[in-house]
Amino acid sequence: MGFDQFKTNFRKGVRPLVLILDRLGMSPLSVSIAGLVITAISGWMIARGNIFGGALVFLVGSGFDMLDGDLARLQGTVSKRGAFLDSCFDRLGEAFLFAGLTWHYASQPQDVGRLPLLLITATVVGSLTTSYVRARAEGVGQTCYVGFLQRTERVILLTIGLLLGNWVLVPVLLFLAVATLGTTVQRMVHVAAKLPGPGEPQDEAEAPTETEPNEETEPAAEDEE
Repeated sequence: MGFDQFKTNFRKGVRPLVLILDRLGMSPLSVSIAGLVITAISGWMIARGNIFGGALVFLVGSGFDMLDGDLARLQGTVSKRGAFLDSCFDRLGEAFLFAGLTWHYASQPQDVGRLPLLLITATVVGSLTTSYVRARAEGVGQTCYVGFLQRTERVILLTIGLLLGNWVLVPVLLFLAVATLGTTVQRMVHVAAKLPGPGEPQDEAEAPTETEPNEETEPAAEDEE
């Protein structure tokens, strides 16, 4: 079973929760904000050294990210504003998590915390540039969906590492650092190959024509980067 199929099955499984949220009168925005607050609490717990508990709370907060888009579709409130805010909240949620991890490892002895801090920094840089390259590509009339690793996979791997402890978390951070930076390079090469270079006709940017059949093409679905 592929990862896209896993996400489809997961959405079917949480459909009853979406219906409950709708009956409670919650809006997609309120669900997104609740998820962000929960994620911020998880970052605070991790910063205080409660890695396992923080991972469980982070898992709950991330789960809300799987609900707001479906709730918007159910209520007929799909909008570009919702998609924009959802993507921003996603990035802030990741930032809270990495801030908590940074605080935690910065308080450890130097021989324990030095490598994780380096890997966290590399992962954050890779995450930021991965999103930036895609946004910049769209700014010049191209789309960019390629990538070794996107946000959902990052969140799952991080959660597994947090739940299993430092002996798994550090290798996970190493993998994320390499994969996110690799995705940045992959996207740069992909987009640069489609753009005219020196001496070539500098046509006006064409409207994006590249699509893929997933939530990224829907206005209110969570941004996969």
